[in-house]
Amino acid sequence: MINFENVSKFILEDISFNLPKGEVVGLIGASGTGKTTLVKLAAGILKPEHGRVSVLGKNPVLNRGKYSTRVGVFMTGIPVLSESDSALNGIGILAKMYDIPELEFQKRYDELSQLFGFRTYERERLKELSVGQRRRIELAATFIPEPELLLLDEPEIGLDEEAKQTLEEVIKERAERGMTVLITSHDLQSISNLSTRIMILSPNSGKHSGMIFYGTEDVLRHRFLPVNRMTIKYEGSIPMVDDLPLVKYSLTHDEFICEYDERYVSSSEILTVIMKHTRVTDIKIKKPDLEQIILRER
Repeated sequence: MINFENVSKFILEDISFNLPKGEVVGLIGASGTGKTTLVKLAAGILKPEHGRVSVLGKNPVLNRGKYSTRVGVFMTGIPVLSESDSALNGIGILAKMYDIPELEFQKRYDELSQLFGFRTYERERLKELSVGQRRRIELAATFIPEPELLLLDEPEIGLDEEAKQTLEEVIKERAERGMTVLITSHDLQSISNLSTRIMILSPNSGKHSGMIFYGTEDVLRHRFLPVNRMTIKYEGSIPMVDDLPLVKYSLTHDEFICEYDERYVSSSEILTVIMKHTRVTDIKIKKPDLEQIILRER
């Protein structure tokens, strides 16, 4: 769906990746690393200084108009609808622009307005609404054409927790139907919940920013921060764990806590050893969150 070949633009330098159909890719990195620039390149809003960008097999700059119903774009700071319009009228105008049949539009509108919860103020002008209310409406409008590819730049800014949860659910449901999504967010928990792949941008040795990782979250944790923490409650004999390759551990009469590097020993291997000596009553495993990984790589 999206292919970058040695692309450079502004702070971005030599970015190459392929985003296949049906994936949800979370794009993360510190502020100023070029996340919005990358989304604008994919949307055809910017033209690369070097390299080649292909979206749906074509140059996105030359084909933006042709792809209006196939590629959905939400950019923070760029209005989706006129602030003088209401949700009902503004989204209705979009439906006519996208040539969506009236019955199909009404079905989509009813579903999205219910999900995002703006039916009670759908006739009020956007400029009279709060930031959070406008954001709900604009996100619903982005989904109305049911695009094959959806580009979302910080869509959760201004949303309350309920609306954030709704957005996650809508993205997941659309992805199950085959929609491909590229999303940037500072909410790393949301990125973790949503993404089938994660891309990390980070400043390199010069003044530019490069891609330091692109793959699944499991591979990311394994490569950059593989140490997990396990807590086991038990009843009976104190287990013998000296032969396990643990980073560190503590042991009391009823609790075993350890940190282990999953590159050298798995949680199941640790548990197997413990269960040979005693009866396990409870297990908890805590993995490092994405923020820890980002901070480590800065």
